[in-house]
Amino acid sequence: MKKTLFSALFLASHILYAQEDSSSLYQHQNLGPNINSTSTELTPRISADGKMMFYVRDGHPENKNQQDIWHSERDSLGNWMPAKRADDKINQLDANCVWSVNADGNTLLIRGAYNEGKYVGKGFSLTRMTKEGWTDPQMLFIDEIEKVNLGINDGAYLSNDGNAIIFTMCNKKKCTLYDLFVSTQKEDGSFTKPVKLGATINTEQYNEFAPFLASDNKTLYFSSDRPNGLGMTDVYKTERLSDTSWLSWSVPVNMGPHVNTASKDAYYVTDAKGEYAYMVSDLNSMGSADIIAFKLKEEHKPKPVALYDGKIYNAKTKEQILNATIEYKIYPDNSDEGVGHTDHETGQYKIILPFGHNYSVDVFAEGFVPEYDTITVGAKNEYTEITRDYYLVPIEVGQSIKLNHIYFETSKYELLPESYYELDKVVKLLHENPKMKIEIEGHTDNQGNPEKNQLLSENRAKAVMNYIVSKGIAADRITSKGFGMTKPIVGNDTAENRQLNRRVEFTILQK
Repeated sequence: MKKTLFSALFLASHILYAQEDSSSLYQHQNLGPNINSTSTELTPRISADGKMMFYVRDGHPENKNQQDIWHSERDSLGNWMPAKRADDKINQLDANCVWSVNADGNTLLIRGAYNEGKYVGKGFSLTRMTKEGWTDPQMLFIDEIEKVNLGINDGAYLSNDGNAIIFTMCNKKKCTLYDLFVSTQKEDGSFTKPVKLGATINTEQYNEFAPFLASDNKTLYFSSDRPNGLGMTDVYKTERLSDTSWLSWSVPVNMGPHVNTASKDAYYVTDAKGEYAYMVSDLNSMGSADIIAFKLKEEHKPKPVALYDGKIYNAKTKEQILNATIEYKIYPDNSDEGVGHTDHETGQYKIILPFGHNYSVDVFAEGFVPEYDTITVGAKNEYTEITRDYYLVPIEVGQSIKLNHIYFETSKYELLPESYYELDKVVKLLHENPKMKIEIEGHTDNQGNPEKNQLLSENRAKAVMNYIVSKGIAADRITSKGFGMTKPIVGNDTAENRQLNRRVEFTILQK
């Protein structure tokens, strides 16, 4: 079999080498026999929470192919459990590989183009773990990739939000040198034609390969055999200089002797926390190459991010919903959309949100009214984990749903533009359920004149109704009613409680 470029980098020779930084705090540590074997371990990929690892074993006696995908989970003490070979659905090729893992560890970008689970040629495909196992891999549609991906080998890394892919490819026939390319997702879900990242990243006479885009969506790590490195291949770090462009990067910096050795260093990855890195090394390995881990120095870490996790519940029964979808976007420009899913066993979702943005979060599950939220992730200097649960109201007659982000000026009933986003979601819900009829209900707190509060609640409910009708919903499907201060949901004893009572809801009259 012809080895891939990247596995070949680790199958040549072993070089005994003592790491220059001998501090035990930052020392390279072999992950041991639960991960490594007397065969060759390649391409580690870590879930955002650092609890799941996928990687390749080359030539392992339990493989069914030359290179198969294996995986391991951490136990409650943080130790890696004995690795298991992944099932045949994602191990169909002679050289299988996981290129990237999404935030929750359940969606993989793998080598090969598949259609309905059958291999059809070179390319890249997605598969997701469900209660029935891995879904049939399905290829990504990438414009003109057959004109760009002309080399024997390739590689990729999909950003956590799924909006960009960094490729290792060669766009010349019979090529021996590889560069990094980028492709971005279009509105229809396909991807643009890959273009080179440019001369700041790529060299003319040397290889750039093994890209890893950190959770911040800004920091890119890759390997290269360019001159003036410490070994045969070194790991480099660069940062994206623009939120809107994938072609503007800082000059790559060699990660230095803390990371790189006199041998071959590649397949560098971190989890979302960015405290530890993992990569492949052939120094003092159990086989031809092993996966190692080491603690990162501050200058090597990516920018901090927030890991949001939680569970989705049925608001009526308080039971978990195991098949919910979470969509998130930078708000209000709706850029960098990402998608998360609840775990098929635990019901937990996990999404990564880079700092410095406001996000809209939409939670969906079949048979339930979607939940809409906004999250502000301010500028912070350290990784943060935040738990946020959501309660979805079942689509049933009589169920009431609070609209959390409807805004009016004080004591007035003209809708403010900030309300439109959530109201547009109600419009979408009504379009998707063409028989549904609802009543918009306005409520106030107990402050002020009761008659004025009654009139204000009526006018606010009517304003919401008129907006929805203006978006194409038939007027006979929606009514409005004001209740003033007669139906508080909590006591009016504090400012916070009074704010809760000042609300707009809708009740399902017919589904």
